[in-house]
Amino acid sequence: MDVKTNETENALVITLEGKMMLGYEANDFHEAIENAMKRNKKKIVVDLSNVQFISSWGIGILMYGYTTTTNLGGEFKLASVPEKINEILIKIN
Repeated sequence: MDVKTNETENALVITLEGKMMLGYEANDFHEAIENAMKRNKKKIVVDLSNVQFISSWGIGILMYGYTTTTNLGGEFKLASVPEKINEILIKIN
């Protein structure tokens, strides 16, 4: 999984690409979330348009981002979620 970040005036956009499968792939994502919160960037948007597959580890990575952001008073949104991944996320909701 590749993690790319882009700061806008109002938010940090984190673009994930590839397969969200294993926990060790989460370090860059965790760092992006933590750095945004330290810099008082309270709106996080995660672009999933280029994610091909998500495992339970990948879902855990997203849950970490959501929990960390909201516990610190921020907003966490998913954007451009592929249909297959959306179906998985709906089922666990």
